[in-house]
Amino acid sequence: MRRPALARAFDAWVQGTVLLFDRWGFAGQRADYFEYLSVLIAATQGRLTVKNIFEQDARRYGAHTARGRLSRRWAQAYQVTGGDLYATWFGCMPQAELGLIRIAQFSGGRVFTHALGNLAEAVQLELRARRIVSSTLWSALLSLAVLLAMVLAIPWYTVPQLQQVFGAVPPEYYAGSTRFLFRFSTFVHEAWALVVISSFAGFAALLWSLPNFTGPLRETLDQCFVWRIYRNVHAVHCLALITIALARNDTASTQLRTALLMQRVGASPWLGWHLDAMLARVDAGLTGAATFDTGLLDRDLYWFFSDMAQAHGLAQGLVLLRQRLKDRVLDKVAAQAKALRWAVLLSCLTGLIAMALWHYAVIDELRRSLMFFYASQ
Repeated sequence: MRRPALARAFDAWVQGTVLLFDRWGFAGQRADYFEYLSVLIAATQGRLTVKNIFEQDARRYGAHTARGRLSRRWAQAYQVTGGDLYATWFGCMPQAELGLIRIAQFSGGRVFTHALGNLAEAVQLELRARRIVSSTLWSALLSLAVLLAMVLAIPWYTVPQLQQVFGAVPPEYYAGSTRFLFRFSTFVHEAWALVVISSFAGFAALLWSLPNFTGPLRETLDQCFVWRIYRNVHAVHCLALITIALARNDTASTQLRTALLMQRVGASPWLGWHLDAMLARVDAGLTGAATFDTGLLDRDLYWFFSDMAQAHGLAQGLVLLRQRLKDRVLDKVAAQAKALRWAVLLSCLTGLIAMALWHYAVIDELRRSLMFFYASQ
């Protein structure tokens, strides 16, 4: 007997939701997984196929873990697609990485395992940089939320308490700080929804602008604050993937163009903007390091890359650039993120201290006003 259509639709929704969470949870494990596959396939020298690895992981991890469920799905898809890892992993890995895996898989076993190892290193760099950025943004959001909560406490707690304690003081006896605090309380009470929505909308706009905002203004923003950190993070990953694609030291513009097009698929609007500029430079005959002069790199890094590419060739220059990014840029990103985090924290702390001192001044004014009022009676 066939199940009702509603029950089948619900089961499909549950399976799709579980798959979505499995993919999201596995995204942070890609680096370790690529390294595991690279070492295992190279060590077994073909005795253990990719399908065998999928089936082995499905048995080991079971249906109660994301890796076990994904491995079972991959084992089935790998057989259906004829061993195409691009199609097997589609939707579970970024398309730029899948494009590299497809090319490496068709190039042969040794190239494939070497590419997986390099890809593991590239993804590890990206994940480290992303953790730095995310920790900065979330700590900033938490600090701003605390400051906003204290502002909202003024009309709902502090001012009513002051009015209750000093209720005997007529309004005409209020001094300057007291009048300003009460007017500010009235404004926040009437416009609190606008304040909250504007605060979260501003933070959401900041997050949206990182992968989406482009144009001349973005070129200026990329030189400061969180946009600069974001640019450095994605420069690390993008150039690492291009380095892997050019690993055979073929510096012809056709292969460089292919590597850039591979990155273009699934790229964010901001990264796609840079990649389109690089492709336009290739079409204009600007190959080598000049292709990458789009603002993706800091000037000192670009000059280093230009010198290395001129001395060693584009592919080796990218390898040296990636090593420099790994050794120095991540430290720079961490330092920039730390500075930004402390700037936000200190700004919020300054705001909290200012509000506390303001309230102390108001309490002192109200105390004096109360004394003057009783003295005048």
